Amino acid sequence: MKKIVDNSVIDIVPFTYGFVYAKKETDDSGNIRAAFYCYNAQTKKVEAVKRSGYLLTKFGENFEKISEIVGNFIFCDSVKLPVGGDTVALFPESKMYFIDSEGNLQWDEELCYRDSPVKGLAADDDCIWCVVPEKNSIVRFSPSAKKVYIRIGGNESTTFDDPVGVAKIGNFLFVSCANSKKIRKIDLQTYSVKDYKIFDEPVHKYFRVLGKEYVLLDSGFYML
Repeated sequence: MKKIVDNSVIDIVPFTYGFVYAKKETDDSGNIRAAFYCYNAQTKKVEAVKRSGYLLTKFGENFEKISEIVGNFIFCDSVKLPVGGDTVALFPESKMYFIDSEGNLQWDEELCYRDSPVKGLAADDDCIWCVVPEKNSIVRFSPSAKKVYIRIGGNESTTFDDPVGVAKIGNFLFVSCANSKKIRKIDLQTYSVKDYKIFDEPVHKYFRVLGKEYVLLDSGFYML
């Protein structure tokens, strides 16, 4: 593994040719602030970017309107739905925002599954996949219908152990599990689940860019 960013990273957003990220830095006066950078997966170079560049990558062309709606934009996950172009933003405390393709808020409320908060986002047509850490499960949720259609795992199951992140790549889901220090792979055609990667520390996020794999661990962000 090659470390790309240390454990000061607080948000990472992949795009076609790399990813942008926010990290904590201390200025000359000793104040902690967020700084924004871009990693180019083709050149393997890191460059500082403006706040607007980070927001454009995270929220798309309506980033000004969306960032005003959600407020503390660094600490939310965000995806654009392939069908319809709507945006879903989700905060760690389970507050979700559903924003249409023009950047207008449709609804915002706390999203729970059986009284447990959800985290993580992976777009799937007009739905999203989220993890439910307290229930050791993941769910497929329709923001427009406000309905859960599929659940995988559960408290009585050993399928997941503290799932905290999810990514959809092709017809597969990759679920990052903190306690078991694993990424588990789900075949969306058969719903079979198996181990994909095992680490020596908790894993929080996984994605691919240009065929390369990247993972966020307690100690930092790495290219596998």
